Amino acid sequence: MHSRSSAFAVAGALATAVVVACHSSAPPPPPPPPPALSDSAAAALRWVEPNAVAIQPDDSVATTGERAFLDGIAEGARIIGFSELSEGTHQFPYVIRRSLIALAGSSRVRALAIQAPMPEAMEVDRYVRTGVGEPVRLLRTLNSWRWETREMRALVGAIREYNQGKAAADQIGFYGFEIPTAAHAVEVVTTLRDSVVGASLKAWLVRQYSCVAINEGAHWGLEGRAADSAYWNACAPAVKAALDSVVALRQRVGSRPGAADVAYAEQMAKLIDHHVRTGLRHLERQDLNAEHVLFLADLIGPDAKLMLWGGDIEMGRLKDNKITQTGVPLGEKLRAAYRPIAFGFGDGVLRARAAGPGRGGGEPGLSDMRIARPLANTYEEVFSRVPRAGLWLDMRSLPTDMAGAWLRGPRPMRLITEVYSAQAPEAFQTPVEFPKFFDAVVFVNHVTAAKN
Repeated sequence: MHSRSSAFAVAGALATAVVVACHSSAPPPPPPPPPALSDSAAAALRWVEPNAVAIQPDDSVATTGERAFLDGIAEGARIIGFSELSEGTHQFPYVIRRSLIALAGSSRVRALAIQAPMPEAMEVDRYVRTGVGEPVRLLRTLNSWRWETREMRALVGAIREYNQGKAAADQIGFYGFEIPTAAHAVEVVTTLRDSVVGASLKAWLVRQYSCVAINEGAHWGLEGRAADSAYWNACAPAVKAALDSVVALRQRVGSRPGAADVAYAEQMAKLIDHHVRTGLRHLERQDLNAEHVLFLADLIGPDAKLMLWGGDIEMGRLKDNKITQTGVPLGEKLRAAYRPIAFGFGDGVLRARAAGPGRGGGEPGLSDMRIARPLANTYEEVFSRVPRAGLWLDMRSLPTDMAGAWLRGPRPMRLITEVYSAQAPEAFQTPVEFPKFFDAVVFVNHVTAAKN
């Protein structure tokens, strides 16, 4: 009897173990369904689904449908601006890469300008056109972690590959649209080899350009606007004379050794002249950036289109009582010839810093941060319910019904420029209106973090 009872006990224990094992290996319960949309948001979703163009966010080459969409957005435009509402994602540089290469082949987009220093970015331009320089080092001089990523190196490499074997007029250029200082541009011109420029002309160029450093080092505002203008007025004829001399030097050099260096110095001399002339106008930051963008558009040619990559909402036509974005003066000057596009996402991980108290500030050091699902009644909440990995949406011709009213907004969109706090996601929302602020939106449902 005892042995028989033991056998039953063992059998029971084995059965219990099997049940426990099966239970522990069972898949986790599915996540709860998303909350129901309001009637107007549901109507907006019903309009978005058939009008969205699907994309594969991690692909390096645009699909046929994406190319057709991009051609439609670029038609009639001179400048196309992208606002990276949330920085630090792996996917957004791929959006830029696909768009740039596709539009270069079909719509005469001939350059990309990023939110970076113009003189230093011209070194990257020389690399993508000629192969001179080392991309990792050149991107490091742009003074932002955003440009020191694998994705950015891949983008620069793709532009270099596209340009090989093409005439200069058909190549893609690479530029910045900010000038915190022209010191690097001055250095390029004034360090031309004596064997090319001649010792006496070189010494003269050094003297002519010395006023730029004086102007940039002055305490603007302490002397007053009149004194500021006096500095720049004295400098303007000096740098113009220097530019004329560099242009003449290039003509004399022709195709002899050193011609490429002189041609590059001429580009920098034009940039310095532009820097001084705009400095005389005492423009606000957004107007100054717009002038830099228009300078680049003229530089690449009147029949070529320029693509812009701005951080946060820089390229949008957004103006409030706190800040005016570069896209505002561009839109005022170019009207329908300027096309701003917003980038958003549903959820995932991005590269950011942990926010300190309040929205501003943050702890030192970047890390991969998980971002919560979109908040209720946001654009991302509706876009993320479209069953696609990513989508393009043209917002220029919204319907006049309830769906159109919801999509026109204003509605919040997530804005994460560098810092983030999962404990206060509502602090990272910005009211957006379509198409008042942006003509189109590119949306990725799930993002991963950019990599160093």
